[in-house]
Amino acid sequence: MDRRTFIKRGLVGGAILLLGGGAGLALAPTKEQATPAGPLLALEPRGFQVLVAVAKRVLPAGADAASVAQQVDSLLSRAAPESQKDFGRLLMLFENALPGLLFDGHVLPFTRLSPESQDAVLLRWRDSKLTLRRTGYQALRRICLAVFYADEASWPALGYHPPSDLNKMAYDDSKLGTPDALPAAAPEAKDGGP
Repeated sequence: MDRRTFIKRGLVGGAILLLGGGAGLALAPTKEQATPAGPLLALEPRGFQVLVAVAKRVLPAGADAASVAQQVDSLLSRAAPESQKDFGRLLMLFENALPGLLFDGHVLPFTRLSPESQDAVLLRWRDSKLTLRRTGYQALRRICLAVFYADEASWPALGYHPPSDLNKMAYDDSKLGTPDALPAAAPEAKDGGP
């Protein structure tokens, strides 16, 4: 986006804000994409819907986007609270129609756009001159793909068939117990006694 276009959109966006329409764009409802399979641990319900919509666009065809979003939620539940909040803010920024209008020219939240429009938004985030948008796109894309490909059920579609005896090579140390359960070592003799 060149400087002139940016200024024009900024002026148009400012005018909309002055007219009171900005609040309506910022609070536009999210379209439900899927029902979570269980309780959400880290994501807000609205953020979960945005993540499902993003996952539908970045995952291979036929992937279960809702399952991936649920697994991302589980993964995030083990992250620091600050990271959880930042990820939630990123999802809401992605969904918010007001920045969408200012930067991309669309007046609907991401979840309410057509699949083709969603792809176009993702490409604009990927190729943006703004670091926040580029890194935000990469964070969403990479976490969805990492969770998807970590699941062994996705491997056959890639043509990867692990050896059937792969786990036989693993050492089973579960019978050793914990260090507290091991016998105590005999005390060492001191040199140069009394």
